[in-house]
Amino acid sequence: MKSNRFALSGWVVAAGLFGVMVGGGFQGQSLKLGVVDLNTVIEKSDVGAANRKEFGEMKKAREALLEFIDQYRILTIEQAKRMRELYLNTARTKADDAEMERIKSEIVTASKRSTELATKINLTQEDRTIIEEYSRRSQAMNETSMRWYQEFANEMRDWVDGQRQAAYDKARLSANEVAAKDGYSMVIESSVAVYGANDISEPTLALMNTKK
Repeated sequence: MKSNRFALSGWVVAAGLFGVMVGGGFQGQSLKLGVVDLNTVIEKSDVGAANRKEFGEMKKAREALLEFIDQYRILTIEQAKRMRELYLNTARTKADDAEMERIKSEIVTASKRSTELATKINLTQEDRTIIEEYSRRSQAMNETSMRWYQEFANEMRDWVDGQRQAAYDKARLSANEVAAKDGYSMVIESSVAVYGANDISEPTLALMNTKK
């Protein structure tokens, strides 16, 4: 596909959140304050890396499907549905791959036939019937691809929201555990206290990476 018509939005794992986490509580008269950069913790974490990888694979598969449909617009509805199943199957077998290549070959052959008929001068009735069928398919694929694009965008947005919240919860829990263990009275997210001392981001990251 020449344009970026069906490009799905990118994603940054960082949560973009801020807040205050209570550590060990106020004990005595002294306060021990700390800061943590949850965005950086999440981005550098194993969870963040895994989420970026999975998102990239989801995005790549969906864009490849939409680009193929956009390039060859004479798929039947049945072919399109099966191609969607195959493209989005993250556990495709060799048999699945062979089926995908077979369907692609059928579609490419039909596309070549369509091009030939478009330049043919003396059309038979059979030729006209085929051209009309290809035209109907093209219209149907245009509507299908636009509908699927929106479905994919919504699906991936919901997935991102869920993974981002889960990652933030895990990072926040890890920060609270570090704060409690090291006797902090309060830990503030670094977006609030930019120049705060006692940064516990690294131990928070290390602890977060131990959690499955």
